[in-house]
Amino acid sequence: MKKNSKSVLGGKGFYIALTLSVAMVGAACYFAYTQTSDDYTNETESGFGVAKVTEDEQDVAYLPSDVTKKTTKVTETEITKATEVSYAEAETVPEDAVQSEAEEAEEAVKEQTFTLSMPSEGEVLNEFSNGELVKSGTTGAWQTHNGIDIKASVGDAVTAAGSGTVSAVENDPLWGVTVSIDHGNGVVTRYCNLNSGVTVSAGQEVSAGEEIGAVGETADIESKEETHLHFEVIKNGSYVNPSDFM
Repeated sequence: MKKNSKSVLGGKGFYIALTLSVAMVGAACYFAYTQTSDDYTNETESGFGVAKVTEDEQDVAYLPSDVTKKTTKVTETEITKATEVSYAEAETVPEDAVQSEAEEAEEAVKEQTFTLSMPSEGEVLNEFSNGELVKSGTTGAWQTHNGIDIKASVGDAVTAAGSGTVSAVENDPLWGVTVSIDHGNGVVTRYCNLNSGVTVSAGQEVSAGEEIGAVGETADIESKEETHLHFEVIKNGSYVNPSDFM
């Protein structure tokens, strides 16, 4: 009888132990599952492991293809219109600017066609120095020679190199009796070392080749040179080479 009781208890003990083992395994699995689920939830809420999509991206992603094409087309049209306006503005030149350019072109043509004739017959003794210093045969000093010296005899006629208005008749302390003629376009000619028999006066209109006086010996600064006419050309306030206009 005792033997049977132990046998029965032994069989029940085995099943009890098995049940407890299964329960423990189940509890462990449940704990592991709940732990993993919490970690996943935390990662999702913190932004790790899941790509977030902004509202703008969602709008673009779900924007119908027709609307996208329409938007692109409108943008290209606006760019084309803006470009056309830019070209139109670039091609629009103020009337004053056009007139100014035309006047400048006309003045340039006049300058190119403007010429002067020799005011006296004879060879050139001394050339224009173009701002360089040359030794004066009279003073012995190094100085610029702002005109050309045309060989002549006392009393030889001097004529206007071009048409214009006599702007001055004076007795310069260095260059003697001098006549200045304004030809317009910023060009003025000066005739120095004349005698006292000048035949024109300030304000008088003269024509090219018209006699204005005669060669003299009144220019003290070049008194030791051969008798000559000292002839100068001034362009816009600066001395230029008279030979360039001949």
